[in-house]
Amino acid sequence: MIVIAAYSHKGGTGKSTALMALASAIDARGQSALLIDCDPQRNFNMYRVQGEEIGCWSERMEVRYLDFEATGVADLESTLMAAEDSGQFDYALLNLAGVDHPFNRMALRYAELTLLPFKPAATELAELGPALAVIRDLEDEGEIGAARVVFTMMRPKLTSAATAYRDAALDGFPVLDSHMPDTAVFADIVMRGLLGRTLAMMEAQAVGLEKMQAKRLRAALTDCNALLQEIDKTLSHHGSAA
Repeated sequence: MIVIAAYSHKGGTGKSTALMALASAIDARGQSALLIDCDPQRNFNMYRVQGEEIGCWSERMEVRYLDFEATGVADLESTLMAAEDSGQFDYALLNLAGVDHPFNRMALRYAELTLLPFKPAATELAELGPALAVIRDLEDEGEIGAARVVFTMMRPKLTSAATAYRDAALDGFPVLDSHMPDTAVFADIVMRGLLGRTLAMMEAQAVGLEKMQAKRLRAALTDCNALLQEIDKTLSHHGSAA
């Protein structure tokens, strides 16, 4: 079972969106995931409820909530070990609260890959440096797996100022080529639950404007699949390097 965590020092950076995009791609290729939410907003549960309401949630996806302020790291470890021992899940997707907290720092040690989702804007990137400092400290201690920044709310072309802010904040840290596009429809369809199942329902009965919505769903699922494929390559490369 591969553990992938999403980490930042603030909310609204796209952690839930990135992990739900992965969940869509995982489900689309017939695999399973345990979605562990440590963020008080409980977005995973919201997505599950909304997905179940329209009949597009997968039995291969299971959601657990562990409050980062009320849960000990031992409880997280027990949850992950039980999930792995069950043989039920191919992935565990760990959504950490958007704060700098000791629980998060300990939780990162269980992840083969840590994603740091951020928007390429000055106000957002100001929080990226401190999060990267935590990752680098854990790397120096040999206490963390691979780590990559993934940009969310990406526009087709960044301004020169946004590019400068981004490069300064990264300071050489590795970034995934895949990203979450800056489109309202992408955020909307991620909130529906699992894109492949939503797409199958829509394509089966789409008429008129729904055909355009189905086309956008197909494009979004393509983005999700590309993200998962790049993550597979990153983990393979990191494993061989280790």
